[in-house]
Amino acid sequence: MLSKRNKGFTLIEVLVVIGIIGILATIVLINMKSARERANAAKAGALSRNLRLAVELYYDDMGFYPPDVNRGWDPGLTRPLPYNPDTGEENNPSCPHCPVNWTTVVGQKWNGPYISIWPQVTPWGGKYDYNYWDTITDRSGCQVPAGIYIGVQGDYNNNHTIPNYAEQVMLDQTYDTDACLNGESQMILIKL
Repeated sequence: MLSKRNKGFTLIEVLVVIGIIGILATIVLINMKSARERANAAKAGALSRNLRLAVELYYDDMGFYPPDVNRGWDPGLTRPLPYNPDTGEENNPSCPHCPVNWTTVVGQKWNGPYISIWPQVTPWGGKYDYNYWDTITDRSGCQVPAGIYIGVQGDYNNNHTIPNYAEQVMLDQTYDTDACLNGESQMILIKL
């Protein structure tokens, strides 16, 4: 004859199983987040390699690099003059490293597009920022050497910055040149 005890689970046994399932689910979720951030960092790194090539092709045609532009703006890699893909607005920014008649030179020699489309958003929902710095530049307390960079930053309102964990991944994988956690990454395209 079977005793009543063998017919089911006790409350303690059920709670132990639920606890174990909860711990395993937490571990899986943490690993998924880690993998997602590594994938986002790799995506940003791949974009920087494509932009480096585009900037070098631009230089080969023009004899100078594109001008520094505002966050979210294409410096002239998909259309001849810098423009904001969000608004379509064009701009002729100052370009201290360019010839005085740089817009005329671009009009005559531009042989693009050098990339098919300017990336609208970063993997974290922010904006990319093409930067030309000919001296050491301070970015949120971080020293960045002279060079041409693609910044991975927040959107126009500085929302959607890089989470600390993801930025640490970018630092570990040497994508982030500014070498500190500040919510943005400066990825070197060309050393000056």
